[in-house]
Amino acid sequence: MQIRPYQFLFLFLVIVAPASAQIELEQGNIEALTDDMPVWSRPGTRYRSQSRGLSVRYETQPEFYWNGGDAIGGGEQHVTHLEQFTFKFKIPLLNKPRVKALLGYEWDTEKYFFANPYEGYENEQTLFQLLDERRLKANKLSAYFTYSFDDRFYLSSRVRMSLNGDYQGLIDFGSLYRTYSAAVIYGKKVSMDEEWAVGVTYSNNKARQIALPFFVYNRTWNDRWGIQTALPGQAYLRRNVGERLLNNFLLGATFDSKYYALNTDGRGFEELQQYFLRNNGVRAMLQYEHNFAPWVWAFVQGGVFIPWQTRFNPADDIDLDLETSVGSRPFVRAGIFLAPPKDLIK
Repeated sequence: MQIRPYQFLFLFLVIVAPASAQIELEQGNIEALTDDMPVWSRPGTRYRSQSRGLSVRYETQPEFYWNGGDAIGGGEQHVTHLEQFTFKFKIPLLNKPRVKALLGYEWDTEKYFFANPYEGYENEQTLFQLLDERRLKANKLSAYFTYSFDDRFYLSSRVRMSLNGDYQGLIDFGSLYRTYSAAVIYGKKVSMDEEWAVGVTYSNNKARQIALPFFVYNRTWNDRWGIQTALPGQAYLRRNVGERLLNNFLLGATFDSKYYALNTDGRGFEELQQYFLRNNGVRAMLQYEHNFAPWVWAFVQGGVFIPWQTRFNPADDIDLDLETSVGSRPFVRAGIFLAPPKDLIK
Protein backbone atom coordinates (compact mmCIF):
# COMPACT_ATOMS: atom_id res chain seq x y z
CA MET A 1 0.00 0.00 0.00
CA GLN A 2 1.36 3.39 -0.98
CA ILE A 3 1.65 5.90 1.89
CA ARG A 4 0.74 9.44 1.01
CA PRO A 5 2.89 12.34 2.34
CA TYR A 6 0.29 13.55 4.84
CA GLN A 7 -0.14 9.98 6.14
CA PHE A 8 3.61 9.69 6.65
CA LEU A 9 3.68 12.98 8.58
CA PHE A 10 0.86 11.79 10.84
CA LEU A 11 2.55 8.44 11.53
CA PHE A 12 5.85 10.18 12.25
CA LEU A 13 4.27 12.53 14.77
CA VAL A 14 2.27 9.78 16.48
CA ILE A 15 5.10 7.24 16.76
CA VAL A 16 8.03 9.49 17.64
CA ALA A 17 6.65 12.74 18.96
CA PRO A 18 4.93 11.88 22.29
CA ALA A 19 7.92 12.35 24.55
CA SER A 20 9.38 15.06 22.38
CA ALA A 21 6.47 17.30 23.31
CA GLN A 22 8.58 18.16 26.35
CA ILE A 23 10.58 20.36 23.97
CA GLU A 24 7.64 22.75 23.81
CA LEU A 25 9.27 24.78 21.05
CA GLU A 26 6.25 26.78 20.01
CA GLN A 27 7.02 28.57 16.79
CA GLY A 28 9.44 31.40 17.49
CA ASN A 29 10.46 30.31 20.99
CA ILE A 30 13.97 29.21 20.09
CA GLU A 31 14.67 32.69 18.85
CA ALA A 32 14.86 33.86 22.47
CA LEU A 33 14.52 37.53 21.56
CA THR A 34 16.98 37.46 18.69
CA ASP A 35 17.15 38.88 15.21
CA ASP A 36 19.31 38.67 12.11
CA MET A 37 22.68 40.39 12.67
CA PRO A 38 25.64 40.75 10.27
CA VAL A 39 28.27 39.59 12.82
CA TRP A 40 26.75 37.21 15.36
CA SER A 41 24.51 34.32 14.34
CA ARG A 42 20.90 34.29 15.52
CA PRO A 43 18.30 31.51 15.62
CA GLY A 44 15.56 31.95 13.02
CA THR A 45 15.28 32.80 9.32
CA ARG A 46 13.84 35.67 7.32
CA TYR A 47 10.05 36.06 7.40
CA ARG A 48 9.67 33.46 10.15
CA SER A 49 6.58 33.64 12.36
CA GLN A 50 6.97 36.22 15.09
CA SER A 51 8.40 35.43 18.52
CA ARG A 52 6.06 36.46 21.34
CA GLY A 53 6.93 38.64 24.32
CA LEU A 54 3.47 38.70 25.94
CA SER A 55 0.58 36.54 24.78
CA VAL A 56 -3.06 35.89 25.73
CA ARG A 57 -4.90 32.97 24.11
CA TYR A 58 -8.33 31.34 24.33
CA GLU A 59 -9.35 27.97 22.91
CA THR A 60 -12.56 25.98 22.68
CA GLN A 61 -13.18 22.39 21.59
CA PRO A 62 -16.83 21.45 20.96
CA GLU A 63 -18.55 18.27 22.01
CA PHE A 64 -16.92 14.85 22.01
CA TYR A 65 -17.24 11.53 23.84
CA TRP A 66 -14.91 10.03 26.45
CA ASN A 67 -15.14 6.32 27.31
CA GLY A 68 -13.57 5.09 30.54
CA GLY A 69 -14.04 1.43 29.58
CA ASP A 70 -12.82 -1.15 32.09
CA ALA A 71 -9.81 0.98 33.01
CA ILE A 72 -11.50 3.65 35.13
CA GLY A 73 -15.23 2.93 34.79
CA GLY A 74 -17.78 5.71 34.51
CA GLY A 75 -19.08 4.55 31.13
CA GLU A 76 -19.05 6.67 27.98
CA GLN A 77 -19.55 10.32 28.84
CA HIS A 78 -20.64 13.23 26.68
CA VAL A 79 -18.26 16.20 27.02
CA THR A 80 -20.20 19.26 25.86
CA HIS A 81 -17.01 21.30 25.42
CA LEU A 82 -13.48 21.91 26.63
CA GLU A 83 -12.17 25.41 27.34
CA GLN A 84 -8.52 26.46 27.60
CA PHE A 85 -6.94 29.79 28.47
CA THR A 86 -3.25 30.75 28.33
CA PHE A 87 -1.36 33.82 29.52
CA LYS A 88 2.42 34.10 29.19
CA PHE A 89 5.23 36.60 28.93
CA LYS A 90 9.02 36.85 28.67
CA ILE A 91 11.21 39.54 30.24
CA PRO A 92 14.71 40.23 28.83
CA LEU A 93 17.46 40.20 31.44
CA LEU A 94 20.37 40.58 29.05
CA ASN A 95 20.17 41.95 25.51
CA LYS A 96 23.62 42.11 23.95
CA PRO A 97 24.70 41.34 20.39
CA ARG A 98 26.31 38.06 21.39
CA VAL A 99 24.37 37.01 24.49
CA LYS A 100 20.66 36.99 25.31
CA ALA A 101 18.96 35.95 28.57
CA LEU A 102 15.26 36.01 29.47
CA LEU A 103 12.87 34.96 32.21
CA GLY A 104 9.45 33.63 31.29
CA TYR A 105 6.17 32.85 33.02
CA GLU A 106 3.16 30.96 31.64
CA TRP A 107 -0.23 30.20 33.14
CA ASP A 108 -2.45 27.61 31.44
CA THR A 109 -5.85 26.46 32.58
CA GLU A 110 -8.48 24.16 31.11
CA LYS A 111 -11.90 22.80 32.04
CA TYR A 112 -13.93 19.81 30.86
CA PHE A 113 -17.70 20.33 30.84
CA PHE A 114 -19.60 17.03 31.01
CA ALA A 115 -23.31 16.70 30.20
CA ASN A 116 -24.12 14.57 33.28
CA PRO A 117 -21.34 12.35 34.65
CA TYR A 118 -23.52 11.30 37.63
CA GLU A 119 -26.31 9.69 35.59
CA GLY A 120 -26.19 5.96 36.20
CA TYR A 121 -23.38 6.39 38.72
CA GLU A 122 -25.21 8.16 41.54
CA ASN A 123 -23.91 5.73 44.19
CA GLU A 124 -20.25 5.73 43.22
CA GLN A 125 -17.47 8.19 42.57
CA THR A 126 -15.80 8.33 39.15
CA LEU A 127 -12.91 10.25 37.65
CA PHE A 128 -15.29 11.86 35.18
CA GLN A 129 -17.24 13.31 38.12
CA LEU A 130 -13.97 14.54 39.58
CA LEU A 131 -12.98 16.27 36.32
CA ASP A 132 -16.36 17.87 35.61
CA GLU A 133 -15.80 21.66 35.55
CA ARG A 134 -12.65 21.26 37.67
CA ARG A 135 -9.99 23.80 36.77
CA LEU A 136 -6.74 22.10 35.72
CA LYS A 137 -3.77 24.44 35.94
CA ALA A 138 -0.18 24.67 34.76
CA ASN A 139 2.20 27.33 36.06
CA LYS A 140 5.52 27.41 34.18
CA LEU A 141 8.59 29.35 35.32
CA SER A 142 11.35 29.42 32.68
CA ALA A 143 14.78 30.85 31.99
CA TYR A 144 16.18 31.16 28.44
CA PHE A 145 19.77 31.70 27.32
CA THR A 146 21.29 32.14 23.84
CA TYR A 147 24.99 32.50 22.99
CA SER A 148 26.46 33.14 19.52
CA PHE A 149 29.92 31.68 18.87
CA ASP A 150 30.45 33.47 15.56
CA ASP A 151 28.51 34.38 12.44
CA ARG A 152 27.27 30.81 11.94
CA PHE A 153 26.96 28.82 15.17
CA TYR A 154 24.91 29.41 18.30
CA LEU A 155 23.84 27.65 21.50
CA SER A 156 20.39 28.07 23.04
CA SER A 157 18.99 26.56 26.24
CA ARG A 158 15.97 26.59 28.51
CA VAL A 159 15.36 25.42 32.09
CA ARG A 160 11.85 25.23 33.51
CA MET A 161 9.81 24.30 36.56
CA SER A 162 6.16 23.47 35.86
CA LEU A 163 3.42 23.05 38.44
CA ASN A 164 0.63 20.98 36.84
CA GLY A 165 -2.53 19.83 38.58
CA ASP A 166 -5.95 20.57 40.02
CA TYR A 167 -4.61 22.44 43.06
CA GLN A 168 -6.62 25.18 44.70
CA GLY A 169 -5.45 28.79 44.47
CA LEU A 170 -3.21 30.34 41.87
CA ILE A 171 -0.13 28.17 42.47
CA ASP A 172 1.04 25.21 44.57
CA PHE A 173 4.71 24.20 44.86
CA GLY A 174 3.92 20.76 46.29
CA SER A 175 6.11 17.91 45.04
CA LEU A 176 3.06 16.13 43.59
CA TYR A 177 2.66 18.88 40.99
CA ARG A 178 6.27 19.68 40.11
CA THR A 179 7.96 18.93 36.79
CA TYR A 180 11.57 19.94 36.11
CA SER A 181 12.72 20.14 32.52
CA ALA A 182 15.63 21.43 30.47
CA ALA A 183 16.53 21.67 26.79
CA VAL A 184 19.74 22.61 25.02
CA ILE A 185 20.17 23.18 21.30
CA TYR A 186 23.24 23.71 19.08
CA GLY A 187 22.50 25.36 15.76
CA LYS A 188 24.09 26.50 12.53
CA LYS A 189 22.92 29.53 10.56
CA VAL A 190 23.65 28.34 7.01
CA SER A 191 22.37 31.63 5.60
CA MET A 192 19.77 34.30 6.29
CA ASP A 193 17.22 31.87 4.83
CA GLU A 194 18.33 28.51 6.20
CA GLU A 195 19.29 27.02 9.54
CA TRP A 196 19.47 23.65 11.26
CA ALA A 197 19.98 22.65 14.88
CA VAL A 198 20.20 19.55 17.04
CA GLY A 199 19.32 19.31 20.69
CA VAL A 200 18.23 17.21 23.62
CA THR A 201 15.44 17.69 26.12
CA TYR A 202 15.10 16.26 29.63
CA SER A 203 12.04 16.06 31.90
CA ASN A 204 11.49 14.74 35.42
CA ASN A 205 8.28 14.49 37.46
CA LYS A 206 6.44 12.04 39.70
CA ALA A 207 5.16 10.11 36.71
CA ARG A 208 8.32 9.70 34.62
CA GLN A 209 11.87 10.74 33.79
CA ILE A 210 12.96 10.97 30.16
CA ALA A 211 15.63 12.45 27.87
CA LEU A 212 15.15 12.70 24.11
CA PRO A 213 16.90 14.23 21.07
CA PHE A 214 15.25 16.57 18.57
CA PHE A 215 16.09 18.29 15.31
CA VAL A 216 15.22 21.79 14.05
CA TYR A 217 15.21 22.81 10.40
CA ASN A 218 13.95 26.18 9.14
CA ARG A 219 14.08 27.30 5.52
CA THR A 220 12.83 30.36 3.64
CA TRP A 221 12.67 29.56 -0.08
CA ASN A 222 11.65 33.06 -1.20
CA ASP A 223 9.79 36.13 0.04
CA ARG A 224 6.52 34.20 0.23
CA TRP A 225 7.23 30.58 1.16
CA GLY A 226 9.13 28.73 3.86
CA ILE A 227 9.02 25.89 6.39
CA GLN A 228 9.40 25.83 10.17
CA THR A 229 10.08 22.53 11.97
CA ALA A 230 11.10 21.21 15.37
CA LEU A 231 11.04 17.47 14.68
CA PRO A 232 9.50 15.25 15.73
CA GLY A 233 7.28 17.72 17.61
CA GLN A 234 6.00 20.00 14.85
CA ALA A 235 6.22 20.86 11.15
CA TYR A 236 4.69 23.85 9.33
CA LEU A 237 4.55 25.21 5.81
CA ARG A 238 4.61 29.04 5.91
CA ARG A 239 3.10 31.54 3.48
CA ASN A 240 3.90 35.24 4.02
CA VAL A 241 1.37 37.81 2.80
CA GLY A 242 0.78 41.54 3.00
CA GLU A 243 2.62 44.58 1.71
CA ARG A 244 5.56 44.13 4.11
CA LEU A 245 5.28 40.31 4.22
CA LEU A 246 4.87 40.41 8.01
CA ASN A 247 1.54 38.57 8.09
CA ASN A 248 1.65 34.84 7.52
CA PHE A 249 -0.25 31.57 7.29
CA LEU A 250 1.05 28.37 8.87
CA LEU A 251 -0.26 24.98 7.74
CA GLY A 252 0.89 21.79 9.41
CA ALA A 253 0.76 19.60 12.48
CA THR A 254 2.09 19.69 16.01
CA PHE A 255 2.18 17.17 18.83
CA ASP A 256 0.24 18.30 21.89
CA SER A 257 0.75 16.93 25.42
CA LYS A 258 -1.04 17.78 28.65
CA TYR A 259 -0.06 16.41 32.06
CA TYR A 260 -1.83 16.98 35.38
CA ALA A 261 -1.68 15.59 38.91
CA LEU A 262 -5.17 14.99 40.34
CA ASN A 263 -5.31 15.33 44.14
CA THR A 264 -8.51 13.94 45.69
CA ASP A 265 -7.61 14.68 49.33
CA GLY A 266 -10.27 16.82 51.00
CA ARG A 267 -12.13 17.34 47.71
CA GLY A 268 -15.19 15.19 48.40
CA PHE A 269 -13.82 12.27 46.35
CA GLU A 270 -12.14 10.31 49.12
CA GLU A 271 -13.17 7.00 47.52
CA LEU A 272 -10.75 7.79 44.69
CA GLN A 273 -6.99 7.87 45.03
CA GLN A 274 -4.53 10.33 43.53
CA TYR A 275 -3.97 10.04 39.78
CA PHE A 276 -1.88 11.50 37.00
CA LEU A 277 -3.72 12.40 33.78
CA ARG A 278 -1.82 12.52 30.50
CA ASN A 279 -3.52 13.56 27.27
CA ASN A 280 -1.45 13.21 24.08
CA GLY A 281 -2.54 13.93 20.55
CA VAL A 282 -1.81 15.55 17.19
CA ARG A 283 -3.15 18.94 16.13
CA ALA A 284 -3.61 19.37 12.37
CA MET A 285 -4.10 23.10 11.95
CA LEU A 286 -4.07 26.29 9.93
CA GLN A 287 -2.95 29.53 11.61
CA TYR A 288 -3.11 33.13 10.46
CA GLU A 289 -0.93 35.78 12.14
CA HIS A 290 -1.53 39.50 11.58
CA ASN A 291 0.45 42.59 12.54
CA PHE A 292 -1.71 45.58 13.55
CA ALA A 293 0.97 47.93 14.92
CA PRO A 294 4.73 47.85 15.68
CA TRP A 295 4.08 46.06 18.99
CA VAL A 296 0.68 44.45 18.46
CA TRP A 297 -0.17 41.18 16.75
CA ALA A 298 -3.13 38.80 16.65
CA PHE A 299 -3.56 35.22 15.53
CA VAL A 300 -6.29 32.65 14.97
CA GLN A 301 -5.96 28.88 14.60
CA GLY A 302 -8.39 26.24 13.47
CA GLY A 303 -8.12 22.53 12.91
CA VAL A 304 -8.75 19.13 14.39
CA PHE A 305 -7.31 17.51 17.52
CA ILE A 306 -6.68 13.79 17.05
CA PRO A 307 -6.15 12.01 20.40
CA TRP A 308 -3.42 9.42 20.46
CA GLN A 309 -3.26 8.44 24.11
CA THR A 310 -5.39 9.55 27.06
CA ARG A 311 -4.51 7.67 30.20
CA PHE A 312 -4.56 7.79 33.98
CA ASN A 313 -1.78 6.51 36.23
CA PRO A 314 -2.48 5.83 39.92
CA ALA A 315 -0.02 7.64 42.16
CA ASP A 316 0.59 4.46 44.18
CA ASP A 317 1.26 2.36 41.04
CA ILE A 318 2.76 4.78 38.57
CA ASP A 319 3.63 2.10 35.99
CA LEU A 320 -0.02 1.05 35.63
CA ASP A 321 -1.47 2.69 32.50
CA LEU A 322 -5.25 3.03 32.59
CA GLU A 323 -6.08 3.72 28.96
CA THR A 324 -9.31 5.47 27.95
CA SER A 325 -10.86 6.27 24.58
CA VAL A 326 -11.53 9.87 23.49
CA GLY A 327 -13.03 11.09 20.23
CA SER A 328 -11.41 13.49 17.76
CA ARG A 329 -12.84 17.00 17.63
CA PRO A 330 -12.32 20.37 15.97
CA PHE A 331 -10.74 23.26 17.85
CA VAL A 332 -10.50 27.02 17.48
CA ARG A 333 -7.85 29.24 19.08
CA ALA A 334 -7.55 33.00 19.03
CA GLY A 335 -5.21 35.39 20.78
CA ILE A 336 -3.23 38.59 20.81
CA PHE A 337 0.43 39.11 21.60
CA LEU A 338 3.06 41.81 21.89
CA ALA A 339 6.45 41.61 20.20
CA PRO A 340 9.22 44.24 20.46
CA PRO A 341 10.16 46.08 17.26
CA LYS A 342 13.38 44.83 15.73
CA ASP A 343 15.18 48.15 16.27
CA LEU A 344 15.04 47.51 20.04
CA ILE A 345 17.00 44.27 19.70
CA LYS A 346 20.77 44.46 19.64
